[in-house]
Amino acid sequence: MPLTPRRASTRRALPTGTVTFLFTDIEGSTRILTLLADGYAGLLARHSKIMRSAIRDHAGTEISTEGDSFFAAFSSATDALAAAISAQRALAGEEWQEGATVRVRMGLHTGEGRRGGDSYVGLDVNRAARIAAAGHGGQVLLSDSTRALIEPSLASGIRVRDLGLHRLKDFEAPIRISQLDVDGLPSDFPALKTIDIHPGNLPEQLTSFIGRQRELAAVTELVRSHRLVTLTGAGGTGKTRVAVRVAADLLAEHSDGAFFVDLAPIRDPVLIPLAIAQALSARVDPGGDALTAVRAHLRDRELLLVLDNFEQVIEGAPVVEDLLSAAPHLRILVTSRTPLGIYGEQEFDLQPFEISGEPGSAAVALFVERARSVRPAFELTDAHAAAVADIIARLDGLPLAIELAAGQIRVLSPAAIVTRLDRRLPLLTSSSRGRPERQMTMRAAIEWSYDLLEELERRLFARLSVFPAGCSLEGASAVGDPEEPGTSVLQAMNALVGKSLLRQREAPDGEPRFGMLETVLEYASDRLRTDFDADATHDRMALFFLAFAEEAEPHLTREEQAVWLDRCEGELPNLRRALDWAVEAGRADIGLRTATAFWRYWQQRGPMWEGRRVLDRLLALSDSSRVVRGKALGAASGLAWWDGDHDATRKLAEEALPLVQGSGDRPAEMDGLYNLGFALLWSAVLRGDADPDRAAELFGESQRVAEELGDRRGSAKALRGLGMVTAIARGDVTTALPVLQRAAALAEEVGDRWETIEAMIVLGNGHRFIGDKHGAKVLYLRSIDLAVSAGNHLVINGALLLVAAVEGQMGRHERAATLWGAAAAAREASGAVRPPATARLVGDPVGAARAAIGDEAVERALAAGRSMQPEAVIAYARGTEA
Repeated sequence: MPLTPRRASTRRALPTGTVTFLFTDIEGSTRILTLLADGYAGLLARHSKIMRSAIRDHAGTEISTEGDSFFAAFSSATDALAAAISAQRALAGEEWQEGATVRVRMGLHTGEGRRGGDSYVGLDVNRAARIAAAGHGGQVLLSDSTRALIEPSLASGIRVRDLGLHRLKDFEAPIRISQLDVDGLPSDFPALKTIDIHPGNLPEQLTSFIGRQRELAAVTELVRSHRLVTLTGAGGTGKTRVAVRVAADLLAEHSDGAFFVDLAPIRDPVLIPLAIAQALSARVDPGGDALTAVRAHLRDRELLLVLDNFEQVIEGAPVVEDLLSAAPHLRILVTSRTPLGIYGEQEFDLQPFEISGEPGSAAVALFVERARSVRPAFELTDAHAAAVADIIARLDGLPLAIELAAGQIRVLSPAAIVTRLDRRLPLLTSSSRGRPERQMTMRAAIEWSYDLLEELERRLFARLSVFPAGCSLEGASAVGDPEEPGTSVLQAMNALVGKSLLRQREAPDGEPRFGMLETVLEYASDRLRTDFDADATHDRMALFFLAFAEEAEPHLTREEQAVWLDRCEGELPNLRRALDWAVEAGRADIGLRTATAFWRYWQQRGPMWEGRRVLDRLLALSDSSRVVRGKALGAASGLAWWDGDHDATRKLAEEALPLVQGSGDRPAEMDGLYNLGFALLWSAVLRGDADPDRAAELFGESQRVAEELGDRRGSAKALRGLGMVTAIARGDVTTALPVLQRAAALAEEVGDRWETIEAMIVLGNGHRFIGDKHGAKVLYLRSIDLAVSAGNHLVINGALLLVAAVEGQMGRHERAATLWGAAAAAREASGAVRPPATARLVGDPVGAARAAIGDEAVERALAAGRSMQPEAVIAYARGTEA
């Protein structure tokens, strides 16, 4: 790459065609101005001289300056790079007065040189400016287009480092940014100041954002000045797109980021806190209160929360009020067809696009862009302009309606679209355009698009409405026409995507996922109810999720449990719909089998109250088979135990066993025997109202059935039960330990992670009871390691209390109190409302610590533990320092 100077032309001739843009500015110029006061003007002049010399000597054109910033253009990317390097070297070698250090950030991007007067216009100029703004003083950043041009000819001592993909303000798609490393110049800088460095989950938009500049500016200022803003408007006006764009633009102003919560899949307001917690990745105890956990998570954070599609859970508005009261630095942006009606709310009524047929209008631009997505050769000719303007007028400027119309360009001309709209939509006058009328227009536009579908496409469109959270190709095939081959379903899905009635995205596993906007889903659901086989479609959907749940069931406790728990979480809104349908339609067996297979999800991820409520509703139905009912009662008993309801644990297990015993379903009988043995053991230990010998008999019977079946997991559970009876109820720990060791070994052999964790904890308790504190701690820590890999915080917190108990017994009271404080803080933050199952075996290590080292030392240790991050707590638990 040539670094020798090339003189620029003395006359101002802007490069055209492919141009490399350079933006620069001084980092911390306000600080330097404050430091130097009157001396700043001289410093700025010297900086400007260096920049102008570098630009001029490498054939660049200075486009503009503003304060300490420069904008220059080069016809050659290598010249632009040489200018940047020359400037950075000169700036680094300059001796600045009075201790000031001048560091200049620079950004280079190569794109189209579209002139606008004496300057340039277009996205490439904006992109170059945003790249520069993402950097730090002394740093030179490059776009991929510039890197491709300069990299082949880099001189010795100059390298390009890939910094990965980054999202820039005002640009929805991420771009790859690289850093220039030059020998003799600094190369270590903080993370780029892009949207990415702020936490958040804002959905990536797959299509460009068009128009709405006035609305964006107005809503942005409202959010800056008010803590609760609600975007209202008819369906199809683009509320979600505007909200997401505003949140993206304000992301850098919220140190803890911006988070998007999609409320469209839920109908029960009680689930709002859980949906928020999942979006925030806030830990919620499976048996805890999600609202308490969300309050704790948000309390000290400076964060913007976007609550989308609030209208169907409007009764949950007090949740918003509650969170704003609990978190003083929280701001909430809501989208809803109606305002929430709570104190402090600022409503912004989002109107459709201005009805204009001018080529530069937002409505026309949207039509043209979406038309090109299905017919790339489409051009807005004079012959088309009048028809496009007519389409926009008849659709009342509603963005979604315009998109649907543009999707027909593949087969219809604009004039043909107008002719067909004439039959469906009379031209609205400006005086009639209120919200109800617009809603009618939107529905009519969807109906018009629907009428143009082939029959198979119509059926599939309607049937897909049973998936509130969207679906995979397999799900679509399951509810589609059973007589149609899979290729036909795929073709119909592609057609629906092309006509904007279905949205496609990529799931975390890389597979395609399909869903509908809420307005479209409502229409499709109505069509399914009035025109097609709604009951049969819901049945097929329920059977699909029964198969999914039963496929997932064995994996929810094995080594791969984290992957399957995540998959279940992704399908949770659909599973809720399937289970609701089973209750409403009286399909007891389908619903009970699904909920039974799913109970380990509720136990580990929660909410446990939801699982218990679902099972209660399904068990209230008549006509379920005895074995299905018995297995469901066993699942309900398990959830009751983990939810701290010991009376229900025993009652449900006692009701379950007679239904499975002698039924011929030996695995169900094996589990039923174990469940009742477990319930009776703890009734004997906690209340003394059961016979531990009877519990041992039931565990023994369960083990014999497991051995007949060759079920080593069942044997491990039953042996663990026998060991617990011997150790806990009879107090004979020495005899119990070999049994518990065999149970743990069996569980590990079969790869059942949950059973291994349970066995490790019980075995650790046994070692602790005989005074082997070190052995107990090793086993507890092993259970924590297994739980961490699955993200099972329920187990982690309980095991930390056990480690605290061991530390106390070892005389390390300060460590015991520190771990206790950490576990208590984690439980409070997760909304836990009951003590963990392990608490009854822990004792009172904090009380013992107070007696040993005094209240002041204990309070310090508790406070230290409460302030620890989760990873630090686990590392601390592994330590042995006093």
